[in-house]
Amino acid sequence: MKTKTATTTTRFPNQTVASRDSVIAINLIKTNLSTLLLFVGVIISALSIVYVTNMTRSLNANVEQTLAERNNLHVQWSQLLLEKSTLTMQARVQRIAESKMGMVIPDNKSVVIVNE
Repeated sequence: MKTKTATTTTRFPNQTVASRDSVIAINLIKTNLSTLLLFVGVIISALSIVYVTNMTRSLNANVEQTLAERNNLHVQWSQLLLEKSTLTMQARVQRIAESKMGMVIPDNKSVVIVNE
């Protein structure tokens, strides 16, 4: 003959309601915490985008300024090369040598060729 053994547990009257409320509260806290973490992540992401955009614009402005300065220096270098070629022309050097230093071109009789 089989006997059924009934297990009896003592329960408080509101135990299931209290445990259900605590489970709901824990789930609500987890949901709020995950929502808060997502919100903080979105805010950090938005601020990062603003920062990177600002830095990109700033660096772009610096690049444009540097390119403009490079172009100005290139123009100035070209002008200096032109001035150098003008100042070192043979006719100008000869004219200054004759007028300021009293130098003259030697005649053929005064030229001596030395062979080594």
